[in-house]
Amino acid sequence: MDSIELPRSATGAVIKDVLHHLAELGIRPDWRYEENLEDRICTGTLLLDDGTGVHKFPAVASATVSPAGLTLLPHDEQTVLLTSRITPARAQALASRGWGGYADSAGNASLRSPGLLIEIAGKSDAEERRAPTAAPFSRAGLPVTFAVLVANQQEHRVLQRELAASSGASIGTVNRVVRALRERTPPMLDKNYQVLRPAALEDEWVAAYTALQPSTWPEERFTSDVWKNPSDLLKEKLPDGALLGSELAAARLGAPIRPSQALIHLPPEARRDLIRQGRLRRAQDGPVRIRPTFWNIPPNGEDGVAPRPLLRADLLLEDDPRLDEIRAQLFGDTR
Repeated sequence: MDSIELPRSATGAVIKDVLHHLAELGIRPDWRYEENLEDRICTGTLLLDDGTGVHKFPAVASATVSPAGLTLLPHDEQTVLLTSRITPARAQALASRGWGGYADSAGNASLRSPGLLIEIAGKSDAEERRAPTAAPFSRAGLPVTFAVLVANQQEHRVLQRELAASSGASIGTVNRVVRALRERTPPMLDKNYQVLRPAALEDEWVAAYTALQPSTWPEERFTSDVWKNPSDLLKEKLPDGALLGSELAAARLGAPIRPSQALIHLPPEARRDLIRQGRLRRAQDGPVRIRPTFWNIPPNGEDGVAPRPLLRADLLLEDDPRLDEIRAQLFGDTR
């Protein structure tokens, strides 16, 4: 077989580890590189020669993959994912999202082809390599990147001090995010703060936010003595800075959905007012969800709903196949 071409990155290290573990099974593995989708993601073909023939698997390789990435990365029922670590829960999510299988750098694999079956689970690697988080997609950088995206979508030119004011980040953090976006290959931001690849930047932001949200911006759940159905909130004037998210926002934008829950992105200073307004009581499975905002100055949401990148992330975080069609209708997402 041809010599193996690997990207010089954490993703390249993952591919190398996967091939090493497969070779230990007595299989002759190979990797045929195709293209880079982003700096951290590439596509190719995984080839396995078991002595009776060569089995070919279209593959996507990425050192880290968020729950949103399982949906956003291009794949079909034959495509396998090569990544750092696949837990049993992640393996189930892969199957439900229509992937054909996986192999990770710890030695776990699920690969099926006529005449070939590989099922290995439960392996862990204490020295698992993890790609460093880029400044625009770190906990500190996400609000800045969000402000850049929203300003670009609203055709509003911003400067560093405006980004700092709207996101609540320091000038130093803004500088690091801006520099990182400009130094990407190819660049994502020009010298006038215009986003050069808005779709790609939004996809990366959505993937990073969905990975960080549960632990970084945890939400609270309530029942209401006033709002008997989540849709009742669509008729309310909510406190300043509150924005509708997820199903409730989709319904406000005209999607054919009857919300089962009400997600509100709420500034911390408005929390008491909303609790009083809805006579909310804490409940572990309550339908009213309050998620603290991560910005300093509220973005101008259309008709009081979360801006496009955040609403896409909201719907993906639900991990509900019912919402796939809604996302496709609102944003053109194909998965």
